[in-house]
Amino acid sequence: MAVLIALSAISSFAAGAIAGILGVLSVAIRREDRNLSLTSEATDHVTRAGRWLNGVGVRVPHGSAAAIGGDKACLARQQAESRNDSDQTRPARA
Repeated sequence: MAVLIALSAISSFAAGAIAGILGVLSVAIRREDRNLSLTSEATDHVTRAGRWLNGVGVRVPHGSAAAIGGDKACLARQQAESRNDSDQTRPARA
């Protein structure tokens, strides 16, 4: 009977630990998607823990555009380039 109680306690602890890890991962992934910050430094401890658990790291030198603005600056630059390209391909209005 004591072995059954010990096994139950160990499995309950393991299930709680796994649920906690999955909870941290899901919160971290949601924050990364919302903030578009995967190419910049982690914004808080939860996203840093989520990156560590997923094995994701950012190797960006400090002070570069990706480290300062992250994906938002890159996205704005891509949109500006896209607008410039579309302006050049349109026929001129008479």
